[in-house]
Order: sequence, then C-alpha cells, then structure tokens
Amino acid sequence: MIFRTTLSLALLLLVSLYAPRVLAQAAWETPLQTQLTAFAEDSSPASLDRVSTTIERIAAANPDAWLPNYHAAYFQQLRHYYAGEDGCKPCIEAMDAYLTKAEDADNNSEVLTLRASYYQAMLNLHPMRAPYYGPKAGSILEQAVKADPNNPRAASLLGQNFYYTPAMFGGGSDVAAPHLKRAVELFATEATTERGLLPSWGAERASKMSEKALAEL
Repeated sequence: MIFRTTLSLALLLLVSLYAPRVLAQAAWETPLQTQLTAFAEDSSPASLDRVSTTIERIAAANPDAWLPNYHAAYFQQLRHYYAGEDGCKPCIEAMDAYLTKAEDADNNSEVLTLRASYYQAMLNLHPMRAPYYGPKAGSILEQAVKADPNNPRAASLLGQNFYYTPAMFGGGSDVAAPHLKRAVELFATEATTERGLLPSWGAERASKMSEKALAEL
C-alpha cells in the first residue's frame, strides 16, 4: 500500500513537471507545421514574407523551444538570399538573434549547422573577412558532423566549405568531394523518412555541388 502511494505521488510529480511543457509544445507544433506546409506549396517572395512573419511570432511566444527559433532563423536567411545580390543585412542580424535562442534551448547538430550557414552568409557579405568566417564555419560544421554523423545538411555544408576554401588552406574539390558524396547518400536516406517539423532543406544544393566537385577531379 505504501509502495503504491509513493509511486502515485511520483507519477503526479512527473505529470506536474512535464505536462505544462508538453502542452506548450503542442500549442506551437500545429501552427508551425501549417506555415512550413504553406511555404512548401508556395515559395514566392510574398509567401516567404507572410510565412516568415508568422513563424517569428510563434518563436517570440516560445523563446525556450529550439524548433520555432530555428525555423525563424532559417526563414530570415531565406529572406536574405531572396533579397538579391546585396542581400538583407537586417535579416542576417535577425537570423543571429533567433539562432542564439535556439542554441540556448538545444545546441544540437541541426542548430550547429545553421549557425555555420550564418557564418557562410556573413562571409558573402564581408568577403575580406573570409580568413575568419571560413574557418569558423568549418570548425562548427565539424562539430555538427560529430554530434550527428547522419545529418546530411552538416555533411553538405562542410563539403561546400571545403570546396570554396583555396587548396593552399586545406580546401579544394578533392577534399570536398567525399563530404558532398556522403551528403547526397544521407539525403537519399532522409527522403524515405517522415521529417515533420525537423529540418529537411539542402538536398538539391548538395546534389549540384557534388556533381560540380566530382567533375573537377
């Protein structure tokens, strides 16, 4: 009888601790999925603005959840690239802010990969700082691959980072090709799984970069 009472109290304690968190997560999962689906169906600039703005609101309401803040950061990066040759510096600044929140919540392989992508975007904005941003991105991507060897985005961006690094500094097509080939294989495996809210971008870019690197060998 005492054992049952103790077990019941323990279960009640667990429910009281975790139920609010689960309910809070359920509150943002469906709205976030709705926005991701909307953009998958319509990736026009107008749709990007609408979806990005809505995801920002979801992230602002859930500062301790990594996925809303991850997607908010990712869509800010998309807005940066959609802006054209000069990019969108305020978008990259916002990307940095959302990424910081995602890192605080769960600095996993996907978050590390997007942080490295942020540094690659900064490199494009400030080419003269390539000696800093290139190695910085490479170091973080190596951490991302180590954290999850099956993350295709980490393998792909690491390969791209090597591809655009001069051979005299340890880069080049020959160094990049194995990482890009591995990324293509990982993306093929990922395509057979249900990702839900998890990141799923990058397959097309990995395939093109792998073909490009292999053609130069």
